[in-house]
Amino acid sequence: MRNPFLYIKNSMISFFDSFRTKEGRETYGKIRKITLPAFFELFLISLKGVVDMIMVSNLGEQAVASVGLTQQPFFLLIAIFNAVNVGTTALVSWNVGKGDHKKAAAITRQAIIFNFGLGIIVSSVGFFGARHFFPLMIDDAQVIAYSTNFFQIITLSLAFHAVSMGITAAFRGAGQTKISMFYNLAGNALHLLLNFMLIHGNLGFPALGVQGAAISASIARGVTFLAAMSLLLFWKKSPIRLKLLSSWKPNFRTVRNIFSIGLPSAGEQFAIQTGLMVYTAMLASLGYYAFAAHTIAININMLAFAVSFAFGVSTTALVGQAVGRDDYDEAHRMAIFSARTARLVTSVVTISFIVFSRPILGIYTDNPVVIQYGIPVFYFMALTQFVQSSNMSTAGALRGSGDTMYPLYASIVGIWGTRLLLTALFVFVFNMGVAGGWFAFFLDQTVRSIVVKHRFNSGKWRGMKAVREAKAAARKAKMEGRS
Repeated sequence: MRNPFLYIKNSMISFFDSFRTKEGRETYGKIRKITLPAFFELFLISLKGVVDMIMVSNLGEQAVASVGLTQQPFFLLIAIFNAVNVGTTALVSWNVGKGDHKKAAAITRQAIIFNFGLGIIVSSVGFFGARHFFPLMIDDAQVIAYSTNFFQIITLSLAFHAVSMGITAAFRGAGQTKISMFYNLAGNALHLLLNFMLIHGNLGFPALGVQGAAISASIARGVTFLAAMSLLLFWKKSPIRLKLLSSWKPNFRTVRNIFSIGLPSAGEQFAIQTGLMVYTAMLASLGYYAFAAHTIAININMLAFAVSFAFGVSTTALVGQAVGRDDYDEAHRMAIFSARTARLVTSVVTISFIVFSRPILGIYTDNPVVIQYGIPVFYFMALTQFVQSSNMSTAGALRGSGDTMYPLYASIVGIWGTRLLLTALFVFVFNMGVAGGWFAFFLDQTVRSIVVKHRFNSGKWRGMKAVREAKAAARKAKMEGRS
């Protein structure tokens, strides 16, 4: 493995050297324009999650563990929507890149229709399955009760959340990351206000505890849905504006095109989330003090993940728009420069986590056992950030080109072939505790980064759009021949 400090140094040198050319400065300008709003949106959403967890942490370690336990099952439920969202971002970016805004709007409309219909079905599965699922993950009766109640409430708003995700994916594909930033931040501000009122019973409202946190999340998601739909329908400058009175019938040809790109991403998310549920169950077996430390680390990791995810989102959009213009040299340049910037930014995050681990843990808890578990976890979490940013940025470039299978392969190898096997080894054989699980997390992200980087360097992603368009044309001709 390369010396990480030398790697960081070389990345910084490459980053600043790029500014010496006009082309480099223009490229970074485009990256900054799309990445910064996406980063602020995702960072403040994650910060909301941190504040949310701090509010819940006042209810005790069992409340923290119960909310943490619901995260992976919820992410598993929404994994199928990732197929629609990734496909939507790629197709919208391709059509905006070549100037076909009408087609981009039609794709967005189909994403909304599909996400809403499927959201109702998935919401029902989550609501009725919750009471049977959480006893499989942990044997603490109070944590199970909290988790079940919390999960059933938040699944009620899942269809609205799915539609908001689809609209956000379309806006990102069009390069309009500021728009999604505004309505998502407004929804999160409302979420925190409702948390303040409902968790501990402020401003005359009843103190509902964990249940209050779930109610506030569901209401905020409903309001975010209304805001996102309003902008899509009534914002005159939108490049993908829809008309309320136009046809909202399903178009299965468009949906098939969306899924042809996005389905591997849904498979990727399914592989990740099922793997993470097994991973979570292994760490939950260590007891709720250790699991509380893990939950706090996951909560903080969401802030750092916002950096990596923002670069992944912006790289998908920028590469997709360049591919839509058939400018593969620009697409390659966008991917390389975005990865450099991501590594530079996350190097700062890495150092911060190492230096400030104890004070950050102290914000959540004063329990010395939880803090003792948490400090080594923070060290491994810090190291993970650097390779995670490289993985997300490069995988985003592959998705923007339509090459969505390799991120799937990387995730399967990383989660199932690396993290779960090594977690079992480190935790149950070497007795490394929760820190062993996070060491396995770091190695998982390292493996994923290597796989997607190898695929990108092969250059095979350059031909994926042409292949998909040829297949779509063949399907269309076949259907027209039948009619």
